[in-house]
Amino acid sequence: MRERILATATGLFVARGYEGVAMREIAEACGITKAALYYHFAGKSEVLNAIVTGYLAEIAAVVEASSDHGDGERRLRWLVQQLFALPAERRAIMRLAMHDVGRLEPEQRASFAAEYRERFIEPLQRFVADGVASGEFVAKDPSLVVWLLLGMLYPFFAPPGAGATADAGTISDLLDVFFGGLSA
Repeated sequence: MRERILATATGLFVARGYEGVAMREIAEACGITKAALYYHFAGKSEVLNAIVTGYLAEIAAVVEASSDHGDGERRLRWLVQQLFALPAERRAIMRLAMHDVGRLEPEQRASFAAEYRERFIEPLQRFVADGVASGEFVAKDPSLVVWLLLGMLYPFFAPPGAGATADAGTISDLLDVFFGGLSA
């Protein structure tokens, strides 16, 4: 039942935003009472926390698996392609997390932020730093490079039908611009 609640709440939060969904609506969509919902989750922020931390574990596994796919550009391309191989509904959780992480309780927010840095941001920064050290990449601040990459990817984390199309050709073009620039 817990997984069904999370799947249902994810769909509702992605479609309508965290603030646009009440616990009553989650319970109704699951076909359970509010009491049954509160048996599994103490409140709406706990539901959101379970959704975003579960998604972070999912993308952290992709980051970890990227070590088997080369260095530098090849590794980052593989990683981004794998993130975009996830269904659009799953990718939209990234946007949900970025937009609504402030709704978490302070200790949940701090824990999520630390885990996000440790399992996602810092490994990406290391990939860039390793590429700079090997001479594959120009000497740029890895933190800035990672934020630029994520900024380019952000529009593609929109809910299905609400953002840019994330087909393989578009993602390849985006990565070509990221790695090579627009200069002819």
